[in-house]
Amino acid sequence: MRSWRWGAGFGVGLVVLCALVGPLFAPHGAQEAVGIPFAEPGGGAVLGTDRLGRDVFSHLLTGGTQLLVVSAVIAVAVTVLSAVLGAVAAVRPRAGSVIELAGDLVILLPAVLGILLVLTAWPQGGVAALIVVSLVFGVPYCARIFAASAASIAATGYVEAAVASGESLAYLAFREILPNLRSVFTTQLGLRFVVAIYLVSTVSFLGVPALGADNWAVMVRDNASGILLNPWAVLAPSAAIAVVAVGVNLVVTAGAARRTRRPRTPDESASPTGAGYVVAPKAAADGPVSAGRPNGRPALMGAEAADGRASGPRSSERRPASAVATGRGSHPVPDAEDVAVVEGLTVASETGAVLLAPLSFRLTAGTVTALTGASGAGKSTAMRALLGHVPVGMRCAGTVLVAGQDVFGLDPRALRMFRRERIAYVGQDPGSELNPLLRVRALLAEAAPTNSEAERQAMLDRVGLDETFLRRRVGRLSGGQQRRVALARALLRRPTVLILDEPLAGLHGALRTEIARLIADLAVTDSTAVLLSGHDTTTVHAIADTVIEVHPPSAVPTADRSSAMPEEVHAGGGGPSAAGRGTAGPTNGAAASGDEVLRGEITVAEGFTAPADATTIGTGVPGIALSARGISATVDNHRILRAIDLEVRAGAALAVVGPSGAGKTTLARVIAGLQIAEAGVVEAGGMRAPVEKRRRIKVGANGIQLVTQNPLAALNPRRTVEQTLARPLRRIARVPKPDVRERVEALLADVDLPADLAGRRPHELSGGQRQRVALARALAADPAVLICDEITTALDQHTAAGVMTLLDRLRTEHGTAVLLISHDMALVARHCTDLLVLDHGEVVERGDPAIVLAAPAHRATAELLV
Repeated sequence: MRSWRWGAGFGVGLVVLCALVGPLFAPHGAQEAVGIPFAEPGGGAVLGTDRLGRDVFSHLLTGGTQLLVVSAVIAVAVTVLSAVLGAVAAVRPRAGSVIELAGDLVILLPAVLGILLVLTAWPQGGVAALIVVSLVFGVPYCARIFAASAASIAATGYVEAAVASGESLAYLAFREILPNLRSVFTTQLGLRFVVAIYLVSTVSFLGVPALGADNWAVMVRDNASGILLNPWAVLAPSAAIAVVAVGVNLVVTAGAARRTRRPRTPDESASPTGAGYVVAPKAAADGPVSAGRPNGRPALMGAEAADGRASGPRSSERRPASAVATGRGSHPVPDAEDVAVVEGLTVASETGAVLLAPLSFRLTAGTVTALTGASGAGKSTAMRALLGHVPVGMRCAGTVLVAGQDVFGLDPRALRMFRRERIAYVGQDPGSELNPLLRVRALLAEAAPTNSEAERQAMLDRVGLDETFLRRRVGRLSGGQQRRVALARALLRRPTVLILDEPLAGLHGALRTEIARLIADLAVTDSTAVLLSGHDTTTVHAIADTVIEVHPPSAVPTADRSSAMPEEVHAGGGGPSAAGRGTAGPTNGAAASGDEVLRGEITVAEGFTAPADATTIGTGVPGIALSARGISATVDNHRILRAIDLEVRAGAALAVVGPSGAGKTTLARVIAGLQIAEAGVVEAGGMRAPVEKRRRIKVGANGIQLVTQNPLAALNPRRTVEQTLARPLRRIARVPKPDVRERVEALLADVDLPADLAGRRPHELSGGQRQRVALARALAADPAVLICDEITTALDQHTAAGVMTLLDRLRTEHGTAVLLISHDMALVARHCTDLLVLDHGEVVERGDPAIVLAAPAHRATAELLV
């Protein structure tokens, strides 16, 4: 493909160069007769003469300029206008409907026929007429392609954040969407140029008076009668047109293929697209997964043994994960039971910045290994390395052996087969990894094409989703539901190695416990080696055989970096972090203040109170910063919200909690003006707005800002962190340009990020770091109301505590009202002043967090505490 691309590019370049500068080097004038008509090559005519005795070679050099220039103008005009209309259609659905309707009307008339009719009826129009009609008939086709590509970008978190911040249509189209359509733009520009070449040539060949009489297409038409006398008079201009058209097409196709072969994301790489899959085991027909472990190991926390006693700590028979034997060669020597061996794995950028300090561990069939550590320590990077994936622009050192394969030594075809048959990966952001337009049934069938419908439904049951979800589109599911669908896809494949990045994030208490139990049992029953990461240390320690603490590169002493060893390893229940295993505790591993009380499988903490000044911020009684009344919403004929009422006082923090799919994120999007609801009114900043249409409460400072739960799509991939934060600082907070850099560094410090991250782009950040940058962007706008959707899910406990402390300070010092969506009840109880519990789109409980969580009156609230 590369040789074809270079050959095609050289041919196109040569012909175009000759067409542009040819008139300067033509041996004869274009209209100068040099011999008899249709003379064969010879003498002063290297390609012979045409029907008027003119030099074919000279005519060829002078006849391409106008044709290529007009074709280029048409291609650029059609592509640019189509791209702009496509971007507008993606951001403004109503404008998109008008554009689509106009396109449908134009498409009813065949393009070539319409162009010929217009040019014939308007002969004096010339080149301008040709360009205009080309726009009229070309833009509707091309705009649809751009609109389809832009639609997925318009649904990303960074575009929605810009919409919620009140950015103009021009900014959304030209700064947020179009820069991320460069590959589509380049491809369409090349294809439109090819179409324009053929169009202009056809018009000229048919004699329509649009171009001058001196071009390649006219040469073909006028000399066709003498093709037997001097074929070069016809073949030379025909070859010139073909070389340009076909050559450009080959170059564009090769470029598109090269972009398609970019370093793939782990979920793309591990996605099954071929045969060779084993049928997944059927789920137990007699109810939920058993609490006991089939190999005699203790059950998950909160589950009781057969004699009614709480299970104790797990066995510590397994060897430490860092004990990697090394052979005489360059690769470690794996034991017979090892399915994966990682030794001295290091990932660094080309500039020398270290993303992952040297790390070594083993994975054994039938066991669970967990990576824990601070956000940005490199856990996700290490997990993706097992798929042979290294971030763009990064260098990898060390050895990774999986199922006997050196993953970094496999050729592309072998690597694809390895990912299909041996390994499965579920990232920490399934919402960005699953096709939002596909139904769950299609996604499961894609993952395991040999499985029956009953087996797919059984797997959904195992992850806590009923059969109705088979018919639902992924884009309409909650974050927790999307995570479970992604997990079901991976489990259906029954891989040798299962990699789960933050599999318990975004799940409420009872479901988190069930999924953790499912993962632990899966490792034993299917002899699968499971590698997972998580910040919920209590649950992670309860199910993992080996826990490896991964420290950020900056925290690893220089002397230790050469040892290729993790900083801290707890194997099979040992280690200080394992305290309390087998017993229920505060969710997400957060330490509860006060005395813990165990009621059945529900753990609460007495003494949970909001900060003393939380309800007395400001002077007198705090005013209402945000009010929502009668919010009801339906998506795909499925009722999501039913008459929701809520209020958030200035300086207060309202926690909206509930099981996955309860409608929490939909409520946040409706309030932020990103989703249309059926009924209701939102009032903020003294402004009142209905929710039946898209609207923005306030464009400037003191408005509403939303931090979404999707860290991967929350930031524009083409902007650095500094550029991301500078926009709201300059536009909304009105910070003078000389002070922007200082304010950016201050915002990064507020969210516990180093200043040197300002120059990085999103793909160079971890999930937790991206989430904190998204929070910093919201804080840069100085909002009066801050909506935080699962902002601590991807953060370690220390960082999460720091972020919540920051929000407490904002509430205290600036009176910022916070609406927090979370599954971490300990965090809610410590930092929120009010609590609202949703279940199936309805409010089932509300009140003071300490009172509600200490004695829940509804089943949904109780399940959040398991």
